[in-house]
Amino acid sequence: MQLRDLANSLVHEAESQIAAVRAEGDQALEGERRQRAQVEKQLKESEALLKDHEKQFKEHEKQSKDHEKQLKDIEKQLKEQSAAQAFADAARREAEAAREKEAAAREQEVAARAAVERELAAARERADERERAVQQAESAHAEQLRSEKARLMKSALQPLDHLRTAFDRYRGVTTIGDVLSILLESMATEFARVAVFDVDAHRLEVTRHAGFDGHDMSKVVVPLATQSPLTKAVKDGKVQGLTARDLTDTTRALVGGSPNFVLVLPVPIRGQVRAVVYADDSGQTVGEVPSPERRVRFAEILLWHTVPLLTRLALEEEAIAEFREYAASIVNDLESVYIADAAKHKSAELRKRLQLNLQYARRRFNERMQAEGPTAAKLLDEQLAAAIEQKSDTPFGKDLAAVSS
Repeated sequence: MQLRDLANSLVHEAESQIAAVRAEGDQALEGERRQRAQVEKQLKESEALLKDHEKQFKEHEKQSKDHEKQLKDIEKQLKEQSAAQAFADAARREAEAAREKEAAAREQEVAARAAVERELAAARERADERERAVQQAESAHAEQLRSEKARLMKSALQPLDHLRTAFDRYRGVTTIGDVLSILLESMATEFARVAVFDVDAHRLEVTRHAGFDGHDMSKVVVPLATQSPLTKAVKDGKVQGLTARDLTDTTRALVGGSPNFVLVLPVPIRGQVRAVVYADDSGQTVGEVPSPERRVRFAEILLWHTVPLLTRLALEEEAIAEFREYAASIVNDLESVYIADAAKHKSAELRKRLQLNLQYARRRFNERMQAEGPTAAKLLDEQLAAAIEQKSDTPFGKDLAAVSS
């Protein structure tokens, strides 16, 4: 058994050695095949290179033959040129003489051209100066036109801007006096002098004015019985545009100055002329005076927006007067009830009853004034304050002050 194992071991070892030797042989054969393939590749590349060298050599031989032919052609040309050299020398001498003549003529031409160019440059400079002068004149004229256009545009838009300003200011007025003040200031944007006359049953009296420097207008009074454009405006209710010769001596003495155009503007309130606006251009130069048509249109548009506002304010003032009377009657009723209660109740109870009556009166007044605005709502407080001040030394005044606080 041991011999068999030993024999098997020896057989395996021999087989391993044979396999190793066979693998080495295979590797050697593979390496040899690769070397043979590389050698064959190198041989093919060498053969291709050799063929290229042969091709290049043949091309060089052909080029050499071409060069020899060119040399022969050149030698032939040189021989032909040597024969023509003599003729060329003679022609060259003739050409040099012609060139000398041409150079002299060219110098003369250059001198003449320089003179002509100097004259042309001088003429061009004079033309440029004239063109610059024309351009400057045109630029100045264009700038003048732009300035005049801008001035005309501004002048045309000014009355619209003044009207818009007046209408914006009208939105915040609460009294007729405020409206007349804005009317005066707006008219003063178009006229040098403006005055507002208030109208009563017998006369016109200046209450507002602008531009009458050096002429006292504060004491100007015009009786309605006199003949004057101012009194005519009150009677007719029409806008009047007058020239200097249309003014009466009385009117000239009243307003002074030297107007060329006068506008008289009646201001009706609820169908009755309550004010008259006098406006003129005294002291204005011709260049800055707008046309009479423009100023009349301006005044009419302004008046169209002023009259409805004055009517509304007049109605509101009448309503406020009625509400004020109502508030005063409430205070009088409080006092009457207080006096009647004073004979029946003691001081503490009397004051408590006055407080309850005042609370009821406030509630009733506020309910009635709810739709009349904040001005009307304050009237009762104003009447209470006036009563407290006027009757501060009486029991009613003292108790009213105590319960009103």
